[in-house]
Amino acid sequence: MSTASAASTPLRLGVVGCGAVTELCHLPALARGTPFRVTALVDQVPEHAERAAEQHLQLQKTKGLEQQATPLCATDVSDVLDAIDVAIVATAPHSHAGLTIHLARAGKHVLLEKPIAATVGDCIAIRQASASTGVTVLPAHVRRFYPMATWIAQQLASGGLGAVRQVRWREGLEYGWPAVTGFTFDTGAGGGVLADLGPHVFDLLGYWFGPLELQRCQDNSAGGADSETRLALRAATTGIEVELSRLRNLENTITIEGTHATLRVETERVARYQRWTADGVLVEQGDVPAALPATLTREGLFHHQLVEFDHALRGQPNTAATFAEATATVKMLEDCRERRVHTVSRPWEPHTSKSPRCNYLAGVRRVAVTGATGFIGSHVVDRLLREDATSVVALVHTLSKQARLSHADRTRLDVVRADLLADPTALMKAFSGCDVVIHAVYGNTGESVLRWAVTVDGTAAVLAAAGKAGVRRLVHVSSLSVYDATAVTVIDEDSPLLETDPRDLSYGQQKLAAERLVLNSTDDRMEVVCLQPTVVYGPWGPLWTVRPLRRLAEDNTVLPSGPSGCCDVVHVHDVADAIAFLTSAPGVSGRRFLVSGPRSTTWGQFYDYYRGMLSLPRLSLSDSAAWAEHDRRFYAGSPPVDTSQLVGLGFRPQIDLDAGMAQVARWARWAGLA
Repeated sequence: MSTASAASTPLRLGVVGCGAVTELCHLPALARGTPFRVTALVDQVPEHAERAAEQHLQLQKTKGLEQQATPLCATDVSDVLDAIDVAIVATAPHSHAGLTIHLARAGKHVLLEKPIAATVGDCIAIRQASASTGVTVLPAHVRRFYPMATWIAQQLASGGLGAVRQVRWREGLEYGWPAVTGFTFDTGAGGGVLADLGPHVFDLLGYWFGPLELQRCQDNSAGGADSETRLALRAATTGIEVELSRLRNLENTITIEGTHATLRVETERVARYQRWTADGVLVEQGDVPAALPATLTREGLFHHQLVEFDHALRGQPNTAATFAEATATVKMLEDCRERRVHTVSRPWEPHTSKSPRCNYLAGVRRVAVTGATGFIGSHVVDRLLREDATSVVALVHTLSKQARLSHADRTRLDVVRADLLADPTALMKAFSGCDVVIHAVYGNTGESVLRWAVTVDGTAAVLAAAGKAGVRRLVHVSSLSVYDATAVTVIDEDSPLLETDPRDLSYGQQKLAAERLVLNSTDDRMEVVCLQPTVVYGPWGPLWTVRPLRRLAEDNTVLPSGPSGCCDVVHVHDVADAIAFLTSAPGVSGRRFLVSGPRSTTWGQFYDYYRGMLSLPRLSLSDSAAWAEHDRRFYAGSPPVDTSQLVGLGFRPQIDLDAGMAQVARWARWAGLA
């Protein structure tokens, strides 16, 4: 079908790559049936294409549209060439050139996801292939259609800002894109925050200010993919600073400082703006106007991109990025990869040299960590990788959580997606060749029945898989919560445990049931040991760091202050050290060990450190009638904890509360929590 004859009939379109961007962006836009009709879906994983076909039909049904034939599903685009006129290529960037050249030589037009290629050489090869057959390859730089993109261009053209002296682009969110493949965390051309957001940033900056020159590129890689990047660029006489993050929420704004005025605009699809005079007086603020209101929704935005693609195919005017402009963004990405330096700090790590304080892993060559993207698990992975002789298998349930570990050296870190409850074969395969398994998973989301299944049944699955894989030792991360604190004056490893209640699915009962599975293991070939941390605080600590900071920022009276109730706390770096110690310590099999910080404190004193970070006054508040009764009993204090058994083996925690909270304060400022 020629594009000329398609004026009244939608062109047949195939989607190559059925991952998250297709599921969330392209398919909802395509379900309208115009200006293209989906006739084929291609993915190397058959289930992905089949799921996309079902989604496409369901979307049409939901919209009340006439049902089309089910799209063909294939694993190779060659098998559907006769069924399509155009294609969207939405695969990993390293595959873009090969697929697009193949499609172009077959006479198929292509809407090509960003970045359009891995290298400038690939861009040239795509350009040559498309020119030889006369097809159109349009870059899918969708932010060109954000209302703020055109509006900022208009503001600059009006001259109201004067000569632009400085531009600052700060964009960051905790990564949560539901990725179905891991290429965005790999070290290749498509991996890292710069490869993800950089094409948008470079494209719009080039659109507004002209050709860009790289001055400096810094990131936080330690041999892996960048999760934080800082850039210094120049466009003629304009200096440009860019900061991007996958780990924390930044302002998500573009600030353009001119000689007459300064304009700040949000980077979002739906954006607000503020304008100041040269003297710093706020004179205007509001919503960025949208010439096309439909582009304020994701579906509308991506449908508009399809309309612009259709205009390009028909030789009609369009506002999409040109192939030459997209090639310029690939050139910038190449320059960044060649010139980057890994000097951006990782403030969640200890303020020490690369070498660990103690080499606890002598003879341990490979370790698997379950729950590797969780609070404790991620710090354990960091700790293990500080010993050069050790490699790590990080087991994750959700690929998108990898951002926390993506900086790590991928020559020594293997990230494996595994479901503890559903795939015992994958679990055993992941453990194969490992000396030690560190089990840090527990159920922390969903209904209590699901939490119990993850914590208890998951532990049983890990024990079985580790035994079959020939693992030498399993270190299980348990909790102080397994003890009955009402029955003793001091808690140690011989203290009474909670009384078992089959109806009680609480956290303490979960941890107790999982711990008993570990310690009652009958596999004589594998040693098992349980570590029982007290209250664990530190960077990214959800319960004892992030939540208190957020709660106190809202209301200074919701938590104790001053002397009030005994509290044993331990910094997460000491917990990670203790786990590393137990991977090789002799005489630990079949035992449980408590670990806490060097000294006890009180709940009020503990929370007062957070008040200091927030510049809040300390109070005399050991109790409050406004607190829930459960909290009042909890903050009254529990018996002190005796950790002498672990100390007797040779492990002593090193981080006192002053030093630990100083480290947390540095991280909290970086994370925007203080």
